[in-house]
Amino acid sequence: MANVTAYSDVLVVDMVGGLVTGAVAERLGGTGYVCNTYKGSSPYPVEMVRMFNFSDKVLKRIVQSSINELSSAKTASTEGNNQQEGVCKAENNINETATSDVMVEEISVTTEAGVVDIVVPESKVIKAAKAGAKASKETIEMWQENGFSSLIMAAQDQDPWIVAKDVLPLLSYSAPFAIYHQYLQPLATCMHKLQQGKMAINLQITEPWLREYQVLPSRSHPHMQMSSFGGYVLSGIRISTT
Repeated sequence: MANVTAYSDVLVVDMVGGLVTGAVAERLGGTGYVCNTYKGSSPYPVEMVRMFNFSDKVLKRIVQSSINELSSAKTASTEGNNQQEGVCKAENNINETATSDVMVEEISVTTEAGVVDIVVPESKVIKAAKAGAKASKETIEMWQENGFSSLIMAAQDQDPWIVAKDVLPLLSYSAPFAIYHQYLQPLATCMHKLQQGKMAINLQITEPWLREYQVLPSRSHPHMQMSSFGGYVLSGIRISTT
């Protein structure tokens, strides 16, 4: 529904531990960017991305930036750049310390001649690439000028409209979006307000549902006991309001 393809710049609001972020990064395959945005000063955790076992090339394409930084003009970009430089300096210091310092362990061994101290060097600590680095000033400015190519929201603890009205203007015109929520009514309200504001077209709410089948010789049939609830998805295409 979000039309995630190679070289896309996808904006995500991921409050499900990084599942959406990892799925988008896997589809991009090390091209384009997936930007995890958030309200406030603390990004949402994306610890689940580690389970995808991405290469460093893919991890570098997973970045994060707040909604204020993406929506503001050059002021927010400058502040974001200063924070970026501070984070980079801190990471460089950590990398230098981690790669240059060699840990040693002193072991005492008792022999017939007495106690002998043996110094055993340990392996060097190498810092692995981490997903969710802060987006650079140049990248943010590019998104402010061109907009994101699509949006995926999975914020089941938030009102979809409260978040959507802030992030939809960050998309380019004709960009598709998909908003997941576990309940129908919040999405119906969001859909109504999008229609009233003439912010999107082709709006529809779908209910994803997966039915599992038992496949055995002469005994293939749907599972008799299974959950029929999988939440709802509001999808549409962003248009100009002017």
